Amino acid sequence: MPPTIPQQLFEEITQREHALTSSDIKTLGWQKALSASQQRQDHMARLITSSASAGVACQAGCWYCCYFKVEVRSEEALQIVKFVRENFSPERAKRLQDDVAENAGALRGLPREQQLTANRKCAFLDDGKCSIYAVRPARCRTFHAKDVSGCKQAWDEPTNLKIPSTLVPELLYTGEAHLKGYRQAFTDAGYDNGVYEMNAALEKALHTY
Repeated sequence: MPPTIPQQLFEEITQREHALTSSDIKTLGWQKALSASQQRQDHMARLITSSASAGVACQAGCWYCCYFKVEVRSEEALQIVKFVRENFSPERAKRLQDDVAENAGALRGLPREQQLTANRKCAFLDDGKCSIYAVRPARCRTFHAKDVSGCKQAWDEPTNLKIPSTLVPELLYTGEAHLKGYRQAFTDAGYDNGVYEMNAALEKALHTY
């Protein structure tokens, strides 16, 4: 744990999010519980961003990280599919389905390390912006850079796994604490605890739901 993120704070965030999400699942159901958890994480990120000493380079139109591998949980994939059904035109939904299938096919069977260096354009990237930003996966929510040069270098040199990290540690580790708490709540409630490559998960979900 970096010195800027004390272990005690990590545990406090995890325990708080676990308790809140557990309560929301029981009273509101999993869909509203997930949305409420995401809103809390975004609020925490905004508070940290406003006072981050190093600043945050991320902004609309910067898309380097949108070529990196993303892993999702089942409830995230279902939430994304629901958003697509409600907000995408038939033409955009068809293009999404084709792009997801192409990405899933290209990554399927590759070792995890090769998946990490594949540089596949996210199927939700439109004109340099995320078309599902409100329901983006937790992994995307924890990924914030203080210097875009590291992201660009990782995009330029996808097989170079020794590029120094330029991620904002406060956002990364508080996000990880939040994710741990909410996921434990879902697991306790009996939901799938698996982690899946996003394209593969969405390819299945788009055909099933």
